[in-house]
Formats: sequence, structure tokens, C-alpha cells
Amino acid sequence: MKKKLKSSGNGWELYFAKPLLKLLRYNPVDINVLITAKNDCLTVEPIAKDESAKYADAMVRSFQKSGRNGYGLYFPSSLIEYLEIEPDEDFLDINIDENIMYIRKAN
Repeated sequence: MKKKLKSSGNGWELYFAKPLLKLLRYNPVDINVLITAKNDCLTVEPIAKDESAKYADAMVRSFQKSGRNGYGLYFPSSLIEYLEIEPDEDFLDINIDENIMYIRKAN
């Protein structure tokens, strides 16, 4: 699946419709996500909100209500720069395995 980032304050937001989040078994009200970066790929995996404290040194984010029927996931500009993504031009390639998302710059 290919998606574009949307400008949001000092960073960028990736929008997800509710039906997609249901397929992933992500309840944006009850979970946070752990984001890790390796090489040119972001890994996004759900964690319970009460487990967030044990990931204090990691990037943990929550979904923010965005639009009428979806949620956004905020990424700081520094992370987007690290991945060498030009948000105004590039699309993201999102692959899903079980309920883990792998996000990278589309070729």
C-alpha cells in the first residue's frame, strides 16, 4: 500500500482510516505504538498503553483523531530526514505482517 505524509506542525502525519486499523487489530484508544528505525525502514508495532513506561528510552506514539473517520500517527521531521524521505514528493510503501507495519520510502 502506498500513502503520502501530510504536514502537521513541526512534523508529518500518516493517516489511517478506521477500517484499516480494525484489520490490524489496532484500537487507537487503547494502544500506543512502538516505532523503531533500522536502515531505511520504520517498524510500527502496537503496545498496551500501560506498557509504555518500560519503553521509556524508545519512540512510543499514540494515534490522534484525524478527520471524521480515522486517526493519524505523528512523525517528527528529524525521523523523516533520517529516512531520507521528501514528504512533498515521496510516497511511503507500507507493508503489513500480522499486526506489525513496515514503512519505507517507495521506489
